[in-house]
Amino acid sequence: MTTELRTEPVFDALKQPLALIESDDRRRAIETYIEAARIPLERAVHDLMSQMASAVDEQVAAHYKVRLNYAPGGLQVEVDAKAPAAGEDPQAFSTAEGDVEKITIRIPAELKDLAQQAASQAGTSANTWFVKALARAVRNIDVTTAPPLSSASPPASAQWREEKRHGGRGSRLSGWVGGDDE
Repeated sequence: MTTELRTEPVFDALKQPLALIESDDRRRAIETYIEAARIPLERAVHDLMSQMASAVDEQVAAHYKVRLNYAPGGLQVEVDAKAPAAGEDPQAFSTAEGDVEKITIRIPAELKDLAQQAASQAGTSANTWFVKALARAVRNIDVTTAPPLSSASPPASAQWREEKRHGGRGSRLSGWVGGDDE
């Protein structure tokens, strides 16, 4: 995406106070000076805006490239989205963003082996693969259909065990994820 920024309003603003000068000769001399200063002023505006573009680029460099180009009479701000690397989830959670928590989960050995194989094929660590898989799953949850949690309902692990015993929701699950505090 490219956006044009015109520098003409800067020069119009410099010329506005000229109406206060009564002498025509002096007003023309100042107008001549303003026109002579056009290129250096445009470059100064470019340098200032370039510093801003660099500061923004540093903040969004993981996802975008921000550039400022100079052209007489204006500037061009270019913002390009970076393509995700092969196999990279563009909306993946980054361990560099925010707090990182450690959890322990119990999963069947077969599932763990399959996950490690998938991570190896993706060229990532098992931890990175699990984080990306969990992020995809969380994004795909339809929160409007989830039942509200009430303080009267039993803890999820107790509820799951009860439903499992009675063939209710979750009866197809095998193995165990989450649960008792250790």
